[in-house]
Amino acid sequence: MLAEGLRARGHVVHTFSGAIDPARAMYSIHPEQRGWPDGVTRVVNNLPGREARQAGRDAQIDRVFEGVRAAFRPDVIHIQHLCGLSTSLPRAGVPTVWTLHDAWAWCGAGGALLRGDEACLGPSGACAACASSWMRDAPSVDRALGLAVAVGALIPPERLHRVWRALPGVVRGRLSGGVAAPLSNAQILARAHAFRELAADCLVVSPSQFFAGLAAENGIACAQVLPHGVPETAGADRESRSVGEDAPLVFLGTLARHKGPHLVREAWELAGRPAPLRIHGPPGPDPAFHVLNDGPLAHSAVRPLLRGARALVLGSIWPENAPLVVLEARASGCPVIAPDVGGISEIVQDGVDGWLYPPGDVTALAERLLRTLPDAVRRPPTFDAHLAALLEVYDRARSNPVTPLDAVGSLVAARAGLE
Repeated sequence: MLAEGLRARGHVVHTFSGAIDPARAMYSIHPEQRGWPDGVTRVVNNLPGREARQAGRDAQIDRVFEGVRAAFRPDVIHIQHLCGLSTSLPRAGVPTVWTLHDAWAWCGAGGALLRGDEACLGPSGACAACASSWMRDAPSVDRALGLAVAVGALIPPERLHRVWRALPGVVRGRLSGGVAAPLSNAQILARAHAFRELAADCLVVSPSQFFAGLAAENGIACAQVLPHGVPETAGADRESRSVGEDAPLVFLGTLARHKGPHLVREAWELAGRPAPLRIHGPPGPDPAFHVLNDGPLAHSAVRPLLRGARALVLGSIWPENAPLVVLEARASGCPVIAPDVGGISEIVQDGVDGWLYPPGDVTALAERLLRTLPDAVRRPPTFDAHLAALLEVYDRARSNPVTPLDAVGSLVAARAGLE
């Protein structure tokens, strides 16, 4: 949305990202797939967690990025996420904006912010063991990737990828598993330090006040809170909302423990199945949650589903930042039932946009499922307003390329036109 929005305003945009594709060699340039716009470079990195052993840095990714940067010569670099990339991308003094979408900068376990079934809000002595359990860079994994590349030379990678995705999760887990050397506390600290150094050279923004505060606690100063926005569709979303007696409750999100689809289903059962329940989302790493899926859902189908839904129901037990799906629901006039965790309470007003409940409390969620829902919810911020505010951030970064560290504790909310 951001690239398309900037292009519509006359800017030239190039997107640089990592891509996971075991059938292609590490650090090769992934061919642009159907539907991707021009101006995209996707570099294959099948081990995006390996950077934790190298203080967040990847010299080969840096070399590829340097070639793209030198050819494109950007006025501003906007970091959305560094998964599969590197904290040492050679930016050559180009003003840089960094939007925090999760805790990747201080969580070596993939920004999970979860320890078992409990939310984890910051580093501790358990980080090395937690991050090690997430790593997939054992020698057996390297051998499996080498075999996949060899087979990919004979079988089209797209077909090989479809075959891989069709395998049961348990089989995929055994083929891609292996025991890696555990990370050390020194490696965890070095990685966190590298991200703090990067932040000191960027203008950092956060979609939520909650995450801005969490970042500050972990040594990363956010200069601005810039809420997300979502596109309007010519007023059709809310006006065409139609909720019948058989309108479903809808869960949309990754089918993984931290998103809580199992808690939503358990609460639905406890409440006596007050309405049909539909669960849609991409499968996470644990196959135990895959059975909850009602099938894939294209992004273009999200708004129509929400327009006819009784409510969007979230079950997250980790501290969410500012879920776009909540704003999509509000744009569709759909009430939201969500845990009061992370930044969710900043975009869901209890009793107005729906209902909040204590995270992980199945009984409380079941009770909320039986409550009368609001007839109307607030309109969310628009994407156009978000983009206009972001362009002001770009101008600010260009006028002051290195953000002073006295921004710590000074969280300026850029909310003009966004309420």
